[in-house]
Amino acid sequence: MNQAQARLQFADWLKTNHPAIFARAIRVAEKSTATLEGLGEEPTKSFWEKFSDAAVGIGTTYLSLKNQRDAMKLNLERAQQGLPPIDAATSAPVVKTQVDLSPELTTRLVSTAGEGINKVLLLVAAGVAAFFLFNK
Repeated sequence: MNQAQARLQFADWLKTNHPAIFARAIRVAEKSTATLEGLGEEPTKSFWEKFSDAAVGIGTTYLSLKNQRDAMKLNLERAQQGLPPIDAATSAPVVKTQVDLSPELTTRLVSTAGEGINKVLLLVAAGVAAFFLFNK
């Protein structure tokens, strides 16, 4: 019951705040459902999964285009003032993630990685030596 309520709240929020994205996501979800059932196939995803996938894809595209438009507007204003453009990549927020591994796991990962590389290098060296020996 809680999950269904959350879905309804999200759909209501999307419809209120971004009606174009909501309408497009509904159309995509309905179209993909009708296409699969029309071909005699069993639907593999629920309507909610298709709707949420479409909303995420459309929302991501919308935000990317909005950010590009805002950056172009800002750089146009800067150009009119005689200032150089701002590189959007340098001004974008940076999200840092850090994965903490235990010292024991780190030691195991490092030690086994070296063993595999040594074996591969040994085989490559043997192959190169055999190539030169047989070609002479």
